[in-house]
Amino acid sequence: MIKLPTALRKTVRWLPQIGDVFPDFNVETTEGDLNFWEWAEGSWIHLFSHPAANTPVCTTEMAAIAAMAQDWRQVNVKHLALSGSTLDEQRAWHGDIARLFGLEVDFPCAHDAGLHLSRLFGMMHDKEDGTRPIRKSFLIDPGMHVAMLFEYPLFVGRNIEELLRVVNALQMHASTGAATPADWHGGDMVIIPDNRSETEVIRQFGMGSEQLLPYLRVVG
Repeated sequence: MIKLPTALRKTVRWLPQIGDVFPDFNVETTEGDLNFWEWAEGSWIHLFSHPAANTPVCTTEMAAIAAMAQDWRQVNVKHLALSGSTLDEQRAWHGDIARLFGLEVDFPCAHDAGLHLSRLFGMMHDKEDGTRPIRKSFLIDPGMHVAMLFEYPLFVGRNIEELLRVVNALQMHASTGAATPADWHGGDMVIIPDNRSETEVIRQFGMGSEQLLPYLRVVG
C-alpha cells in the first residue's frame, strides 16, 4: 500500500502513455496556424516542449535539431516545438541561432498561450518550475500513437542523437517486428522476440538467426 500525504496528491485530466492516440489540437506557430493531425499526416512526429526562447540550454537544443535536418528528412520525422514564448520572441531567437551557428530553425515552433497545452500534455512539473515547461518529448508514429516519451529537467539538455537512435529503432521494429538490445545502433544485431520461422528470418534479414539462450535469439 502506498501512502501519500493529501497535500502531495494530484489529479490530472490525462497522462499520456505509450500506445495512446495523441489528441488533435490547433496552435499558432512561427510558420502560421497549425492543425496538428492535418500537419502530421503520414509522418513521424517529434513534439517537444522547452522552457522558453532566449534561454541558453534551449538554444543549444534547437541548434542541435536544426544541424541534423538531413537525418530527419531521411527518417520522415517532423518537429514541433512548444513553449510559452511569443511568436515574435521565438522568431528573434531563431535569428540569433542563425547568426551564431549558421543554422536555420526550419520547423514550426508554437506559442502555447497560457501554457494550456503544456499542462494537458504533462509538460508542466510545478516542483521543477511552476511557470515554464520542462524538456518533454513525444515521438508519435504516423498512426498518431505515442511511441516514446522522454523527460528532462530544465538544466539538462536533450541528447538529440539519442532521439534519432530511438526513431531508427522504432521504425525498424515497425517494419520487421524485431526488438533492439541495449545501446543498439543501426547495423547492429537485433533480437527476434517471437517464434517466427528461420525461413521468415532469412527472408526479412538476409541471414539466419542464432539462439544464444533459450529466451535470446538474435540476428545480424
